Amino acid sequence: MYNSNNKHIRTCRKCKSVIHENSLHEYCEACYGKIEEIFDKIREYLREFPGATAHEIFQRIGIPVHVTNNFVKDGRLVEIPNEHLNMECQKCGCLLLSAHHKYCPTCEIAMIRELNSAQENIKRSMIEIKQEGKMRFMNHGK
Repeated sequence: MYNSNNKHIRTCRKCKSVIHENSLHEYCEACYGKIEEIFDKIREYLREFPGATAHEIFQRIGIPVHVTNNFVKDGRLVEIPNEHLNMECQKCGCLLLSAHHKYCPTCEIAMIRELNSAQENIKRSMIEIKQEGKMRFMNHGK
């Protein structure tokens, strides 16, 4: 966009607020900070699960596929071909789009809840056993 003095006015790609003409980024400071925060989440996930797909990133950490794809288009991420696409959840059979996990997030959360519940039941039963049980000594014939 140009003003009457023929100076170029730059605007943020996301929120369209005016940014300094010599800015290194195409975003205002606030939007750039949010973008970097999202990028850091993706980078941390990819460090833990190298070769993950954009669909897996969405499935696991909730960052939309188009956002991850934009980082690929901008050259900040490199897309790695993945021959393990369309893996099935071992519990419900839904598509995982990844070889990094055996269960979908829904099943994984349900199993974690079940395990936590089982642990609590075991703890309660151990407390009940301790409260009921008493030690007795046997008299051995001497």
